[in-house]
Amino acid sequence: MTDVNYVSLAAGLAALLLAIFCGKPLRRLCAWAGDKLSGMTPRWLRILGRGFTEPLILTVRVALLAAAALLLAIFCGKPLRRLCAWAGDKLSGMTPRWLRILGRGFTEPLILTVRVALLAAAALLLPLPWDRAATLAAVTAMSRAAGILLLAWGLWRAAPMCQLLLHSVEGSMELSSGKTIGRFFENIYRAVVALFAVLSVLDLAGVPVASLVAGAGVVGLAISLAAQSTLSNLIAGVTLVLERPFGIGDYVTLGEVEGEVEDISFRSTRLRTPDNVLITVENARVCGEYIHNCTSRTSRLWQFELSLAYDGMTPEGLSAAVRAVEAVLRADAQVLPDSVQAAVERFDPAGVVVSVRCYVAALPLGDFRALKNRLNLRVMEAVQASGCRFALPAARVYMESAQDKE
Repeated sequence: MTDVNYVSLAAGLAALLLAIFCGKPLRRLCAWAGDKLSGMTPRWLRILGRGFTEPLILTVRVALLAAAALLLAIFCGKPLRRLCAWAGDKLSGMTPRWLRILGRGFTEPLILTVRVALLAAAALLLPLPWDRAATLAAVTAMSRAAGILLLAWGLWRAAPMCQLLLHSVEGSMELSSGKTIGRFFENIYRAVVALFAVLSVLDLAGVPVASLVAGAGVVGLAISLAAQSTLSNLIAGVTLVLERPFGIGDYVTLGEVEGEVEDISFRSTRLRTPDNVLITVENARVCGEYIHNCTSRTSRLWQFELSLAYDGMTPEGLSAAVRAVEAVLRADAQVLPDSVQAAVERFDPAGVVVSVRCYVAALPLGDFRALKNRLNLRVMEAVQASGCRFALPAARVYMESAQDKE
C-alpha cells in the first residue's frame, strides 16, 4: 500500500476508537467548560448547555463512526487480503484441501461484502434527507440480491474443486487427472452456478421463474432445431473430453492445422501454431478429422531424398555414398540405429535418387529442426567424401550448325 492508504486507514481506525471511547472525555470537557463559563453566562444558557450535552456527544460519536466506516470501506481492501492470506497460511496444515479452495474462492466476495456493509453503515449514519423506512426496505432487497450474487461469485471462483473431485474418483472411474477433463467440467460447473444465480435473482425480483422454465423448454426445442451445428459441436466436445484423444498441452495435427492445444470448450478447440497464431477449430470438425497426437509418440519419422549426379559416378561409389549416409545417421545419439534405411530409389533425368528413412528421438519441433540441421551438414560431408556430388536440375542444349546438316 502507498503512504496515503496507510494514513487513511490509520485515520479510519482512529476515528473508530474515538467514536467508541470519547464519551467520558467529552462529558468531562463539557462539564469543565460549564464550570469555567458559569460566572460569565446567564442561567438559562447554562441550562441549555447541560440539556444539549448528551445530544452533542452522540452527534460527535455518530459522525466519527460514519467517517470511520467510510475510510475503512475505501482503504481496507489490501489489509483484508493480507489478513486472509495470513490466515490461510496458518490454517493450511489443519484444514482439508476442499476447504482451502472454498476459502480462496470466497476471499474476494467476503472483502467486497465488508466494504459494501461499511459504506451502507456510513450512509445510514449520515443525516441525509431520505425516508429511513423506505431506504431500509430498499437496502434489505438489494442486500438479498447482492448476497445471492456474492455467493455465486464465491462458488464460481471455487471451480478448482472439480479438479479435486475428479482426482478423488480417478481410481474408481479410470479418469485421467489431466487438465483437459478438469477444465471442461469447470466450465460446466460455472455455467450451472451462473444459471442458478440468475434464476434466484429473477425470483427475488418477482419474475415468475416457473413460467420461464416451462417456456424455456419450448424455446430450447426451437433453438436446438435452428442451431444444430452448435449442438453437434457440444456433443463433439463431450466426446473429446470422455475419449481423450489429446489433452491440453499436447501437440496435435488436425488435417491441415497443427499446433499445441490450449483449451477445449463446449464449442471449439483452440490450438497455438508454431508461428504463435491461435486457431479455433469447431469440435465437430475435430472429431471428423484424423487426429495425430504428436505428444504421445515415442519417436518421430524423418525421411528425405538425395539426388546424386551421374557425372563420374560408379556403382562402387554410389554404394559407398549410401553406406556413408547410413553410418552418419547411426552414429548420432538421437537417431534410432535399427530404423535407419538408405537405398537407391530411382533414376531421374537429373541424377540418381537415394531415399533415406529413420526414426529420431527429438520430439519437440525445435529439437527436431536442430537435429536436421546438424545431420544434413554431416550427410553433405559424407557424400562429398565418398566421391559423389549432388545433382542440380540442368538441361543440356545441343547446337547444330549448317555444316553439320550438310
